[in-house]
Amino acid sequence: MKAIPEEIIKKSAEKIVKRYKISRKEAENFFLEEALKNRKFAENALEFFEKKNFEKWKEYKKVMKKTKKSIYYYLRQYKQESPEKIQEKFDELKEKLKKEKKLKKTLSIHKELLKMHISSKERILFYEKFYQKIFKATGRPESVLDVSCGFNYFSVPFMKFKGFYAGTEHKKEFVNRVNEYFSLIQKYSEIKGKGFLLDLKNTDFDSRNELLELNKGKLFDVALVLKLIPVMEREKKGLTENLIELIPAKWLVLSCSKESMTKKEDISFRETFLINKFIKENSLYLSARLDFDNEIVFVVKRE
Repeated sequence: MKAIPEEIIKKSAEKIVKRYKISRKEAENFFLEEALKNRKFAENALEFFEKKNFEKWKEYKKVMKKTKKSIYYYLRQYKQESPEKIQEKFDELKEKLKKEKKLKKTLSIHKELLKMHISSKERILFYEKFYQKIFKATGRPESVLDVSCGFNYFSVPFMKFKGFYAGTEHKKEFVNRVNEYFSLIQKYSEIKGKGFLLDLKNTDFDSRNELLELNKGKLFDVALVLKLIPVMEREKKGLTENLIELIPAKWLVLSCSKESMTKKEDISFRETFLINKFIKENSLYLSARLDFDNEIVFVVKRE
């Protein structure tokens, strides 16, 4: 099999990185992998590249289409680091806390843990300002419910509150990780926390009552519902229909992305449309709309 000209690889990678959130080297590797799978392309690439309309060659189009598909699924699935790397960093946090005895002395490691999840990674540069602006609208909370929290529980030290945090997740191993974290930090802070198993695709009113019980029968002051509503609605229309009934909180903090997770394209209009639709259908009062780097936040309250 003939070698694929370096110029083809570089030019193809250049086209890919203009559209997708991926490095040039990664783009080259993905392209080369798909190019070598296509025997007809690999054997005739040099001959066709010397022609004027190389990019219109059907075999090249096939390779580019499969390359982009592979990159899309890679970016969609790469939501967090491997369990081994996460555990390694978590063990580092344990050692640091054991040595320093103060939560505020471990903020840099908390940021490194937050970087290990694609959603929380985007807030690294402004987490303190993020909560400061939200709590300016809601008032300083004594209890926070974080729905489908991801790694956001590692941002609790940046909330600057003394109270109770509950983080929900749909898998038991994720809930266990939340509980392990709060078991660790309770010796070094006044923050209490608990993980809660909640599958938003299969809920009932018992789930709401159990959430209330976590907070001693009281409504949570603030519920964080970050980047969740557009995702649920894209997955299945109407999936958020009963979501408002499930969340026992005075204030809801809804958010959406401005830019696609995989592509360099503005999706803010589509995302905000779904959030505004949710607000209107549930008769919620919009108190504040906050703008961050790649996130728009809506602070709402039941009327």
